Amino acid sequence: MIFLGTYKHTLDNKNRLTLPSKFIAKLPENIYLSKGLDGCLEIRTPEEFTKRYEYLNQYSENKRDSRNAARIYFANSHDVEVDKAKRILVPPELITSAGLTKNVVIIGVGNKIEIWDELQYSKFQKQTTPMYEEIVERLDGQHE
Repeated sequence: MIFLGTYKHTLDNKNRLTLPSKFIAKLPENIYLSKGLDGCLEIRTPEEFTKRYEYLNQYSENKRDSRNAARIYFANSHDVEVDKAKRILVPPELITSAGLTKNVVIIGVGNKIEIWDELQYSKFQKQTTPMYEEIVERLDGQHE
C-alpha cells in the first residue's frame, strides 16, 4: 500500500488527530506511531513496522550505534488505535519530541505517513524543494 499527498489538520486539546480519509481507507484499526527523522512523527502499518524492526535488528547488538538506534526508535514508538471518528491519540512525549502545535501537516511518504508541525514542515519545504532535482541526481544509480 502506498500513501500519497499532503493534508493540513489540527491537533485537538486532548491530543487527538483526525487522519485524512484517503489514509484511513488503507489503514487497519491498530497502527504504530513513532518518532521519525528530521523532526516528524511517522505512522506505519503493522507490516511496515515489522519491516522496520527487521531492518534495525539486522545490525549487531555489539555495536553501540545499533543498540542506541533500536533503543531510541522502539522506546519512542506506540501502538495506537484509530477510533470510530478516524482519530488517533498522540502521546504527549511524541508531541514534545516533534514540536507539534495545534496546526499539523500530514503527508504520505510511500510506505509510511509523516506528521509534521506546520511551521517546521514549511521550513523543511523551503530548504529542500529548490534542491529536488539535485537530490534526485545524487541518488541516481545508488540503488541498482
